Amino acid sequence: MLTVVVGKNKKSFGAEELKWENLSIEDITILASTQALFGGARTFLLSNAIAGERGEEFLDLAKELVASPHTFIFEEEKLLKAPTEKLTKAGAKIEKKPASSEGREWKFDQFGITSALAAHDKKKLWLGLTQALRAGEKPEALAGLLAWKARQMGDSKLSRELTFMYHDSHRGAGDLELLLERFALKL
Repeated sequence: MLTVVVGKNKKSFGAEELKWENLSIEDITILASTQALFGGARTFLLSNAIAGERGEEFLDLAKELVASPHTFIFEEEKLLKAPTEKLTKAGAKIEKKPASSEGREWKFDQFGITSALAAHDKKKLWLGLTQALRAGEKPEALAGLLAWKARQMGDSKLSRELTFMYHDSHRGAGDLELLLERFALKL
């Protein structure tokens, strides 16, 4: 059986992960055609193999993997149309996971933070930042959001200050969370 999972997935499927870079096609063919020592089927996981430099080799091997008594799971971030058609023709099962929306889904009131910056309201900005940080938002995302708002407002001084703050924190000049709080309180 051959299954292709498209999209970010955090499950390991309880499978043995194969390092396809170290295996030849003959090795994988042997795994596919050989019965398990104590009976039963095994499950193998190959990550980003079809998108790799040897992707065509795996596509040519798809029919053998579908006919195998073992389960082969290819975990891919993206799958283009041509490989999808080849795999479907071979009889592979293709599962598409919804695109991760981690970067797009806000766990706090981002409009409150940006409007507090626009109004130069220290208290609301600080409270919004602390709420966002407690909700698990990354300080880098908050700095980017505030820098975007400062640019939108046309305040190049604030934008420059936020950008320098971000880069300075990555150079070791301080923790970005603390720098953002200090920025909010001195606004």
